[in-house]
Amino acid sequence: MDFIMFNDAIKSGDIDMITILMKRFIPLFIGLSSYKSKYAIECVNFLTKTECLLSDFESARVKLGLLVNRKGRPGKNKPADMEQENNIRLVKHVIRGLGAGKSDKAMLRISKAAPVISAMVNGLEGSKTHKDRHSRKSISEDISRLGDAIRKIRPFNYQKGRQMNPFKKISSNVIGAVNKDKLKDFIIRHSSRAVNKLAFDDNED
Repeated sequence: MDFIMFNDAIKSGDIDMITILMKRFIPLFIGLSSYKSKYAIECVNFLTKTECLLSDFESARVKLGLLVNRKGRPGKNKPADMEQENNIRLVKHVIRGLGAGKSDKAMLRISKAAPVISAMVNGLEGSKTHKDRHSRKSISEDISRLGDAIRKIRPFNYQKGRQMNPFKKISSNVIGAVNKDKLKDFIIRHSSRAVNKLAFDDNED
């Protein structure tokens, strides 16, 4: 549920909800993995810098800088790094179309034109009058049905004949199984490292 809310918060650009969910993700990642979880460490680093070290204005700029909205419409935000990966994939695809024996100058020229070419192709594809046979189905209905099925099945409730030995280690409440004292030490340790690293970088500059 948290990941669904996180996805909605990204699309809507709700930076306050993103911050709240990042705090919830720390024990979640630890419970799903261990106290060496890189995702949990990244959450601590992000929260330390945006909530403790930066000013409110700088913190808002950093959070909003994580998102990009190419369409300029509400609910159309997406992660900036994902957009950059899509752009790189697009440029590689266009360069591959040049074939063998392409020069550096040709690759540079086509790389600059890649977004325009993509927009033209998308415009032509969007102007089709016939309906695409392979239209993609919305995933929201599938998620809703899956949630209803899980509520009926109750997979974490004990039923004779359905228990497997590896499942004994899986908790129905992942966050609740995390030790609070260890979690506190984990957050303090990695937040201190984030602060010390920034101080070390400033001294080098």
